[in-house]
Amino acid sequence: MKTPVENFLNSIYAVTIPMLLFILAVCIKLSALFYSVFEIPVPVLKLSASILLAIAVALTLLTVSVNAKLFRNDRFPMIFAVCSGIMMLFVFKVISQDLLHWSEYVKRIFISVFLATVEYVYSKLFVRKYQEEKSKERQPLEQVRLQEAKENLSQANNRLSLAEEELSIYKKALTCKKCQRIHTSVSQYRTCKHEGTQV
Repeated sequence: MKTPVENFLNSIYAVTIPMLLFILAVCIKLSALFYSVFEIPVPVLKLSASILLAIAVALTLLTVSVNAKLFRNDRFPMIFAVCSGIMMLFVFKVISQDLLHWSEYVKRIFISVFLATVEYVYSKLFVRKYQEEKSKERQPLEQVRLQEAKENLSQANNRLSLAEEELSIYKKALTCKKCQRIHTSVSQYRTCKHEGTQV
């Protein structure tokens, strides 16, 4: 029997919660990057545009990751991870005019690559877990449909058996006792000429 912790770790929530936190972090990261790039003279509009665009891009990332199966190839999470890594390089000022000590470059590049990898892994993991949950939801429905189909088949077989019994009774009633000929209607039975083999 699984413990509640094991159930939680195997559920989609264990993937969804970190993914949403990561998307929130991406929003903040993008907001900071867009704020530093936008040349809008009014600070409130500059901040609003940065936040709204960051949310739009982050939600696009999440939507594309979840619906990656709708595209012909499965490279979109990878493309977003690469873009995220490059954005992190800008956020950490690895690509800037200021010269830093080489250890700072190594540290900032490592963090950028690491976060981009985490983003890629989580987007792929989220898609797989989401598909797994959907297939689990479909299985009981398919079992219910299969059971209904079996019941319908059983009822059809019962109706067929009853129809065969009725047909057998009908044939007996329309069989001439003298010539053993089976007639197709009551009028033929009544007007039977007793043609054929006589008993």
